[in-house]
Amino acid sequence: EDFQTWTALYDGEPVPPGQLRQWQDAAAAHVLAQSPRRVLEIGVGSGLLLAKVAGQVQEYWGTDLSAAAVERLRAQVADAGLGDRVRLRVQAADDIDGLPAGVFDTIVVHSVVQYFPSAGYLEQVLAKALGLLAPGGRLLVGDVKNAATLRILTTAQQQAAQPYASHEEIRSAVEAALLAQRELALAPEWFTDFAAAHGAGVDIRLKAGAAHNALSRHRYEVVLHKDPAGVLDLSTVPAVPWAEVGDLAALSDFVDHARGPVRLTAIPSARLAEESVAAVFAGVVDLDPPTGRPVDPEDVAALARRKNLHPVLTYATGAPHSFDALLLPAERAVTGSFVPSPVAGRIRANTPALAQAIGPLLAELPAHLAARLPDYMVPAVMVALSQLPLNPAGKIDRGALPAEQAATTGSGEPRNSHEQELCGFFAELLKLERVGINDDFFALGGHSLLATRLSARIRKRFDVDMPLRTIIQYPTVAELAALLLVGSIPGDHADSFGVVLPLNRDPGTGKEPVWFFHGGGGLGWAFFTFAPHVPDRAAYSLQSRGSDGTEPVADSVEDMVEDYLAQILAVQPAGPYHLIGWSFGGPIAHAVAAAMEQRGLQVALLAVLDSQPANSDPDNGFREVAGRTKELYRADVEEVFGKFMNTGNMDAFLDTMARVGANNLQKMGVFDSPVYRGDLLYFNAKLDKVDGLTSYGPDWRPHVAGTIEEFDVDATHHDLHMPKPAGQIMQVIARRLAAR
Repeated sequence: EDFQTWTALYDGEPVPPGQLRQWQDAAAAHVLAQSPRRVLEIGVGSGLLLAKVAGQVQEYWGTDLSAAAVERLRAQVADAGLGDRVRLRVQAADDIDGLPAGVFDTIVVHSVVQYFPSAGYLEQVLAKALGLLAPGGRLLVGDVKNAATLRILTTAQQQAAQPYASHEEIRSAVEAALLAQRELALAPEWFTDFAAAHGAGVDIRLKAGAAHNALSRHRYEVVLHKDPAGVLDLSTVPAVPWAEVGDLAALSDFVDHARGPVRLTAIPSARLAEESVAAVFAGVVDLDPPTGRPVDPEDVAALARRKNLHPVLTYATGAPHSFDALLLPAERAVTGSFVPSPVAGRIRANTPALAQAIGPLLAELPAHLAARLPDYMVPAVMVALSQLPLNPAGKIDRGALPAEQAATTGSGEPRNSHEQELCGFFAELLKLERVGINDDFFALGGHSLLATRLSARIRKRFDVDMPLRTIIQYPTVAELAALLLVGSIPGDHADSFGVVLPLNRDPGTGKEPVWFFHGGGGLGWAFFTFAPHVPDRAAYSLQSRGSDGTEPVADSVEDMVEDYLAQILAVQPAGPYHLIGWSFGGPIAHAVAAAMEQRGLQVALLAVLDSQPANSDPDNGFREVAGRTKELYRADVEEVFGKFMNTGNMDAFLDTMARVGANNLQKMGVFDSPVYRGDLLYFNAKLDKVDGLTSYGPDWRPHVAGTIEEFDVDATHHDLHMPKPAGQIMQVIARRLAAR
């Protein structure tokens, strides 16, 4: 049960395991409802469904784009004795090569659609999947993010983040968040359109479950039937408005006197009542108020079952905050459960690609217009909106437009002096009262001219060249500060080049600190973006001797290990110890862990970030670069990090970093990683692997006697310190620390 990456959509906190197990059980029951024999799961992931279903079917095929995930799952399948019936393949969702056509009675695409790049890509995946189904087969699409409730969900998220914000601030924050939305969301009507275009039947239902959370409120389930002639069509079932029934007590009497199937329409949903009202009051959505007291869908389902009826719960037509309940005499495969809205022009799906395009667009638009229009016609402020607000007459509602200089969400407080100063620059240039570290410069109304002024201020204050293209690529305070931290120490940290670099102030909780191990260049400055994710612990980074330009460099990796171990024990005499190494620091952290074991010290956590072990394999990456000269290494350092460096003497600093780095790699090239008897967490930067390589994780097996858990990170190797990948990594680590 790998629930490590499941967090609440409102506050990022872990979803309670009990709720996730209910979700897992309900999803598995959905798959097993028609007693399938041959199942294909597209996007098998960590195997949450496979674990519940594979033992009850003849064959279970699973595909996933992540080779690391598939390898982990293969090992788990073998341990569970399911190898004879489970087949796993590494391939993309739209790749059906090697999959038998017309064989599967059930195909599952569960909880992965939101990661697809577009609705067009999803259409390709589903069309190909229908071709793999046997006659009468069904295609289950689970956990679909609802585009019809996306504005309600986003409002709830923004109100949770800033409970004292005005309605105007919330509207502005919602618009910015919608434009930054990177997950695919689809309205139920998208699936009815798809089914009609491909001659399929379609059954759309609310998620089952008693818990009221983002999954039950804003996700839904879809079943596509390859042969709709063989299923019951519910589109013509007699409809009775809920207003004529009133409440659950009256429903009980109504059911006792009903004859045949019935559809109860527009039942106000208790799941969405509070959130939809809040979104209406904030002016984010325009919904008619539901009639009557809100009702929990599970209460309707429970009452129907007590009456020996089978409930089918779906969205109400044109009212996503309400639902329809169809009461049937028996369970059947059905189509036509959801009745699409007859109103033309409703949004069927969002466009995640906008999240990457909007920043560059807003940056380039002022100059584009200035070259084509007189000065007086060029807008002074440009704000992107996900859609224009309309009044009941269908005209633009100017009163609902964001203010010319709308206040930002202020999302995220500054965590160091760099972020504090950058927040000030953003606020001053954009004429805002406050700016948070996660706010997007361009989404707040910035453009290329203002970005140029921002670049000039950064250059003047930090002596760093931050060109316009970099600000476009990394438009938030947190991201820009992370780049600055690669090359400079925040003003509130004094000892820049010490062997032990404090990354935060000890909070005094008594919890064991976290120790980070530097990369090849010898400095641990990049770990300042990791430390805020463990606010309840002290965090330190080890740094290479010689980084100050005066001390001699290490004579061997063995010397480094002994030196770093002594430094750690001087600060933390007793365990347990928590060690994290990135790149060159990976095998160093691993060797320190092994040395601690030999001395009887307890290592509670060892994590390696995208690194190989050191060994005599001629293809080993450390062997390949061990002979690089100081001059070659200096050129690499200057290319990757030089533009972000902020030190008094740039040339001397780069020379020192190159000397330390070349020495580190040379010493690692003749080192053999020992065997560590404990467990390893491995984080794979998956975006820059080439030539068929997917991960260095398996290379650690000869050097780790315990378990190896691997996690993919959406980043390149050099970008692991950026806020999003650092957060992704530390979210897993923080949970492991909390569980100990």
